[in-house]
Amino acid sequence: MTRLALEVSSAAGRGPLGGVGGTIRGVVGALLADDPGTEYLLCTRLSRARKGERWRPEAPNARLRLIADPWNGLLLAGAKLFHAMNVFVPTTPRVPKLVTIHDLNAVRNTEWVSEHWHERRGGKIADAVARADHVVTYSEFTAGEVCEEYGLPRERVHPVHLGVDTARFQPAAPETVAKLRERYGDYVISIGLLSRRKNFPALVAALERLPELRLVLVGRGSDGERELEESLDRHGLRARTTRLAGLPEDELVALLGAARACAVPSLYEGFGLTVLEAMACGTPLVCSRAASLPEAAGDAALLVDARQPEELAHALLRVTHDSALAAELRARGLARAQAMSWTASARKLRAVYRQVSGA
Repeated sequence: MTRLALEVSSAAGRGPLGGVGGTIRGVVGALLADDPGTEYLLCTRLSRARKGERWRPEAPNARLRLIADPWNGLLLAGAKLFHAMNVFVPTTPRVPKLVTIHDLNAVRNTEWVSEHWHERRGGKIADAVARADHVVTYSEFTAGEVCEEYGLPRERVHPVHLGVDTARFQPAAPETVAKLRERYGDYVISIGLLSRRKNFPALVAALERLPELRLVLVGRGSDGERELEESLDRHGLRARTTRLAGLPEDELVALLGAARACAVPSLYEGFGLTVLEAMACGTPLVCSRAASLPEAAGDAALLVDARQPEELAHALLRVTHDSALAAELRARGLARAQAMSWTASARKLRAVYRQVSGA
């Protein structure tokens, strides 16, 4: 049986997880299910394991391993490759090594990150790229950035789009929609960490122009929270805004499905998983055309220059007042979500593994 080693330390913790951890669980879970003839060694760094939980998927072809240099040659005996699914790339074992680079925000967007984070995270990414034989990204956009930033030949960088679980993310029942709209009104939903690159103040400015709509904003605080709070007061939107954080997944899915529209005004994403999740819930999408987001959205969203609140406002007005347009976007989004499954992502990644290792 072929044996492949995947470093999955960031998938530890209680689900559901978003971000890096949720992404690892999504694609690796699909690999385990779709490729039963391969034995996957799911590796956790010893330093991480000492701090808390390890991810323990219930799959017959999953084997758990603790790893630490210089003993990985013994710990991972027989592995044909090693894939670091975050930015830790060990020196051993001596097999082809891949690393996933989720995005280069800390490296290239110094206006949105602290100097400390730029140096710390940027250094880790540069070290990982230097140690790896191949790089996996979640978009063509990030693949291009990686090649440009580190001078890698294009054949060493492999974009693999993310997926969505349509069994978990699906349209809300009519009674759920009615209940949530009675509670929150006719609302636009936007989801994400309250960081500056997410560009939520522009969305607030856009909704000032649409007094019939409310805003449900789901995300925990970060460096952009103060600017968001100031924009809510400046544009008189505080009374029309509900802020939520730490929601169980079923509540988030219901909120997505009952929204009149989902807005993704971010100025930088390595992929933009919220785009697929909104589509799977049948919610019309208004999306920034920045960075990788057009790749995620395809033809199933209204793309705008999200730095311009008037463009955001016009697009939201269209999807919430033009029922034919909303229905068309809903149908396209559902079809795209079905096509962009975690299984599709896993198969593309498995093809990369065969290319790199021959196994």
